[in-house]
Amino acid sequence: MTPPPPPEPVGWPDAIEVDRVVPPSGNMWVGGQQFWLSPARAGQAVTLWIDTTTVHLSVGRWRIKTVPSRLSEVDLARLRRSDARPAGPPPAGPSPGALAASQCVEVDRLVNGIGGITLLNRLILVGSPLAGQRARIRLDGQLMHVLTQDGVLWRTLPCPIPPGQRHCLQGVRLAGPAPLPEAVSVVQRRVSSRGGIQVARQRIQVGMTHAGKIATVITENNTYRLVIDGETVASVPRTTSREISRYKAHATHPGRR
Repeated sequence: MTPPPPPEPVGWPDAIEVDRVVPPSGNMWVGGQQFWLSPARAGQAVTLWIDTTTVHLSVGRWRIKTVPSRLSEVDLARLRRSDARPAGPPPAGPSPGALAASQCVEVDRLVNGIGGITLLNRLILVGSPLAGQRARIRLDGQLMHVLTQDGVLWRTLPCPIPPGQRHCLQGVRLAGPAPLPEAVSVVQRRVSSRGGIQVARQRIQVGMTHAGKIATVITENNTYRLVIDGETVASVPRTTSREISRYKAHATHPGRR
């Protein structure tokens, strides 16, 4: 007796899959719909699972974004005639176990009017210049990297979320490429008669021997490097999250009172 044929796998006959490479701009167009992935993902291969209601975007084995579909049956038919293929099941996001075991995960957050984001009901100030922008928050070990919507590293802070709780974050995913190198900020300060300077309201003692000199202050990660007369004289931790609003030293003028 001939055994019955195995049941055909359940498919999604109305859905398609296409592969695309993220362009340098981070803006990708498929079938007339735009998908923003940021320049940080430029060059990555992305698989799009598409039907008329939903689009899932995946890199590697993991879904990184799900957005409403604006594509019609006509658009999907056009893609089928091009390079699309029949879709399998919708891609799954990383399991909580995989995320909990990962050393590096990401979330997207909209920065509010005071420059803050919310992670697990905690308000974290990341910078008022980012207000109104969608930032990418990368939680990597003991550090939290804040990236702008263009994929540029804006700030690095101590990570406030323990690794065991990160899989509970809304919209969490395995991290993409490493942040871009931090833009170096350079300011100048005149050392006071007492040997001190102030940067972003943080007082730094340089030393009485440098009183009256111009100190160049270079921000590096979470430290200030102080250079006077071409030599590094100190490197101190940055203890404030305030923005630097003054970049030039106020010169003193002999004879003025």
